Amino acid sequence: MPKAMIISVGGTPQPLLKSICEYKPEFISFLASQDTCDLVGGIKAEIAGKGINAKSEITLADNVNDLLHCHGKAEEAVERVTSRGYVKDDVIVDYTGGTKNMSVALALAAITHGFSFSYVGGTERTKDGVGIVVNGQEVVYQNINPWDFLAVEEKKKIATLFNQYQFKAAKALADSILDKSTKYKSVFKKLGFLIEGYNRWDLFRHDEAMDLFTKAKVDEIIELGDKSIVKFARETESLRSCLEELVKNGKKPSRSLILDMYSNAERRFEEGKVDDAILRLYRLVEMLAQERLLNQYNINTSDVKKDQLPDSLKADFIANYKNHRKNKIEIPQTAAFRLLEALGDDLGKTFKANEAEFLKIQSSRNFSYLAHGFDSSKEKTYMTLRDFVLSLKMFIDSDTPIFPKMEL
Repeated sequence: MPKAMIISVGGTPQPLLKSICEYKPEFISFLASQDTCDLVGGIKAEIAGKGINAKSEITLADNVNDLLHCHGKAEEAVERVTSRGYVKDDVIVDYTGGTKNMSVALALAAITHGFSFSYVGGTERTKDGVGIVVNGQEVVYQNINPWDFLAVEEKKKIATLFNQYQFKAAKALADSILDKSTKYKSVFKKLGFLIEGYNRWDLFRHDEAMDLFTKAKVDEIIELGDKSIVKFARETESLRSCLEELVKNGKKPSRSLILDMYSNAERRFEEGKVDDAILRLYRLVEMLAQERLLNQYNINTSDVKKDQLPDSLKADFIANYKNHRKNKIEIPQTAAFRLLEALGDDLGKTFKANEAEFLKIQSSRNFSYLAHGFDSSKEKTYMTLRDFVLSLKMFIDSDTPIFPKMEL
């Protein structure tokens, strides 16, 4: 049962008496007009006679024809409840009484708090069924939570944010609905786990993403029946194998990480974050060489052994890339491709054949804010670098994991 009520007062007290006797609150915040404030005393006396000794306060609306004024007063009525420490589940809002402006204002002021609403109707009305409820025929319709139907619109906002890769904002909105809704709590709780999972995946925190996807319990989401969320959950489930592969391979160069880095770059480009996208593709080029050397030749670019170097490169690499403090040979991007070429590898040969084009792209990248210069990278630079990456023929676009879009 609620501990507090917010009630708009109209010219007929009987519906309000019915509502108060139904809920038996300990505190009532009345929103009244100049014409109805005198009725509050009678209402309090009558409920006291029924054993309901509720404390109360009155907020007076001076101009019931001014919706903006009524809204301000309705917010005061709500404040009288929240300032006493009553929270969402403690409060019922009864908007039965008062003028239309008062009822609308109270609903608007209270709705963001996630309070449940109540309305007093009846089985019989005056004026051939179109007037007020006949005394003694009142019926209380309780626990109507507006968020249970407004959540449909909020879901569209969540989808818009998610589709723009604004994962934190989408998760925050899902959590806010979780706090206010009653009917859809389970849906938005599980949806929040999925959204946060994609956020962690986008940050390359694959272990955490997998944990969140597991926590979301996709099979339970599918049973909940919301078509668009079910579709989103199923598409997420279809990506699980990609994520599992990333988790299994860990923090080392792998085909799965190459594909993931490419997809991440494409998301940044779609957002318009061109410099960030270029940095990811530039790192991807290096990762291609690292993956080939590690998985085909067991060569770690951070610790190349002397006997792994062809004679044609040995003296040069030891002279230029040996870290004497660590006593290791550590080779950078270009050197990795030189090594692949010397080993007769197709990737090394392809890179060498297209190296002039790559050096032009590299020069453009070096002038960007996120490298060494003060220029904003152009979209053309990204697209040229993307074409170069794909020209190395290590993968094609369709191989990469694509984050699903939520339907609006």
